[in-house]
Amino acid sequence: MKKKTPPFLALAFCGSLLVAANVPEIRVQEFIAPPVEGHVHASTLLPLTDGGYLAAWFEGTKEGAPDVAIKGSRRRDGRWEPVRVLAKVNDDAPHWNPVLWRADDGRIVLFFKVGRNCSDWRTYVRESRDEGESWTPPRELIAGEVRGGRGPVRNKCIRLPNGRWLAPASREIGRWRAFVDISDDDGRTWRASPEFPVPADAPARFGVIQPTLWADDGGVHAFLRANDGWIWQTDSADSGETWRELRRSPLENINSGIDCLRASNGLLYLVLNGADPGGKKGTWGSRRHLELRSSSDGGKTWQTCRVLADDASRQPDGRGTEFSYPAIREPRPGVLAITFTWNRRQIRFIELALR
Repeated sequence: MKKKTPPFLALAFCGSLLVAANVPEIRVQEFIAPPVEGHVHASTLLPLTDGGYLAAWFEGTKEGAPDVAIKGSRRRDGRWEPVRVLAKVNDDAPHWNPVLWRADDGRIVLFFKVGRNCSDWRTYVRESRDEGESWTPPRELIAGEVRGGRGPVRNKCIRLPNGRWLAPASREIGRWRAFVDISDDDGRTWRASPEFPVPADAPARFGVIQPTLWADDGGVHAFLRANDGWIWQTDSADSGETWRELRRSPLENINSGIDCLRASNGLLYLVLNGADPGGKKGTWGSRRHLELRSSSDGGKTWQTCRVLADDASRQPDGRGTEFSYPAIREPRPGVLAITFTWNRRQIRFIELALR
């Protein structure tokens, strides 16, 4: 049996050895619920006012099956409550990619997609004013919008100092395209930005989806999943109205979901699958390795500060292992909370203390 390298000895991809003092301490790591017979995927996480959490994901026979619904659980007093259905608006269409967000007035907003294919998604919304105990009836975010949906496609929104919400959005109709949805009235109405400009010399099949957003004194920034083996990025100097031409970041990725945040300590934290362990590039690749990286220079250079999951073994049904589609939050200064898909059977929760 191959001996695994302990996380505190993990090498950053720039080739430098991590300093143990920079490694966040794992305080909690657990599954939200027992394994399911079908599939669970695409979790989202929100801190609650009592110090707990609300998590949501989609679950059903398999991804894309008509019975797929949005389900979730709350963590209170150190325990996850029984899983319950949070949304199922159409029994004949699968539901996808929930995103939890807290409005300025305290209400919780749950965005999610409904549709047989990504190209005909509609975005629906439910709201809660009692920390996820009860929910308003579902409604469409943009009535009649069937071109892949609007609002956040997978990752959380961000709130700018002027109160504006930016929702990281994308469409998978032909060439993958990304943009942001903008709300200046606490999520009640929305308008879409122009799509992020693609370089003129990009291959015809090149595309980006599922942005993850962060902001600093220099403006708003986006990292994006792409189909060429790398994470791409872009920036806005006018609060998301317009965006620079996409450019390739130094981060390899295997066409899998990512999520980032700028923490209260000023560092960027990014959860990703990284390069394919088998050396493939520009493909879907293996999702058997998931890690947390940090950057102290605005994303120019990165260090791997925690390996969250790594396992190359096969599952009982012959499939490879999968650790994917992370969501990351900072529930309070100095603490990170992460959820991600574990082999499509469970959602894993990890809470870390920054040092």
